[in-house]
Parts: sequence; C-alpha cells; structure tokens
Amino acid sequence: MKTMFTVILICFLITACSSSYNVSSSSEDKSVDEFNKLAEGEEAEIILLDKSVITATEVYLSSDSLHWFNPETKLKNSVVKSEISKVLFSDMWRGGLEGAGFGLLSGGGAGLLFGAATFSQNGLTEDPVVWDGAWTLFGGACGTLIGFPIGLIIGHTNEYKFQNTDQQRNYNK
Repeated sequence: MKTMFTVILICFLITACSSSYNVSSSSEDKSVDEFNKLAEGEEAEIILLDKSVITATEVYLSSDSLHWFNPETKLKNSVVKSEISKVLFSDMWRGGLEGAGFGLLSGGGAGLLFGAATFSQNGLTEDPVVWDGAWTLFGGACGTLIGFPIGLIIGHTNEYKFQNTDQQRNYNK
C-alpha cells in the first residue's frame, strides 16, 4: 500500500495540466480579446524567440505588440508580436480543482482495489458492496485531500503560442 501511495503522489507531482491557445497575426482573430480578458490582473511569463524569459504584470496585447509592466525594473515595456514565442499564465485555483479531481479518482480507485483485496479477510460485514464502497469513499476522500494542495502548488498553465509569419510559413509547408 505504501508503494501505491508513493507512486500516486509522484504522479501528482510530475503531472500538471495545461491549456494551449494560438494567437495569430490576423486582424479578424478573436484570440487577442480572449488573451486580454485572461491577462487582466494576472502575472505572466513571456518567453521570447531568443528563449529569454520575462516575468510581467499588467500584460496587454494589441494588434501588433505585447505591452507589460516589469515589477523588477518598475518600467513599462513592449515587444512586437513577431519576437514572442509564447506567454504563460498560471491559475492555482483551477489547478487545485484539477488536483482534487485526480485525487478523488485515483484515491477512490485505490480504495476500491484495497477493499476488494481485503474483503475475504474481514469479519465485519458479509456484504462486499458496503465494504468496497466504504474503502472507495475513504480512498477518494484521502486522494482529494492530497490532490487539492498539490494542484494549488502546481497550478494550471494557460499557454498562448504566438503564430509569427515565419512560423506560419514553416507550419504550412
């Protein structure tokens, strides 16, 4: 049982959920509005094509540039879209909910397996449904209690990939 718990815990720690979106340079694209709605009040990591990473707040995307406030330098900066690789936002509450869900499912499954494996050894009840159900609920509750804080720590990443002209040409080939 300790081994199974350890494996489940390691899986939680290395597995993080994310969502990817593409931002194109098209003027008809609605992804700019969606980006700005998500970016409002959030901290972001901006990854440029030269692989440099910038931590920013007050991120705003216009039709041709990305603007932000750098909390380290206390300056407003901007860069043209063609120099951006991607922008990452982390949502800890959504990560917590996803962690709780994964914990509920994996803990409930582990509880069900444990209950099924130990049913013949108990003398408490003759009904396997009650025994298995109790262990499933117990395992699910434990998994939720473990998964929620891990999900809060890891968070859910929203990744916006920028489709630059050169990237679009290479992609269409």
